[in-house]
Amino acid sequence: MRKKSNLSIGTIAILVGWVFMIFAFIWQVAGKDAAYAGSIKLLQDDVEEIEVNINTTENFRIDIVEQLTEIKTDLKWIKRKLDGTD
Repeated sequence: MRKKSNLSIGTIAILVGWVFMIFAFIWQVAGKDAAYAGSIKLLQDDVEEIEVNINTTENFRIDIVEQLTEIKTDLKWIKRKLDGTD
């Protein structure tokens, strides 16, 4: 005699539905993870670019300060020459 299966078509359909739902949830989580990873990479690139700009700006600032110091020294020398207090 043949044994009758305990699983009906409705039960199988529910189980298949749950499996699809779990796979859909995993797919959605993986998609969000990929999106966040892409966003984080873009932010890291922006931070690196900003760091380069800050370093460049700092170098320009240092150059300007050095040049202003030289100009100040030159102006003092010119003033002493004009005043005749050599």
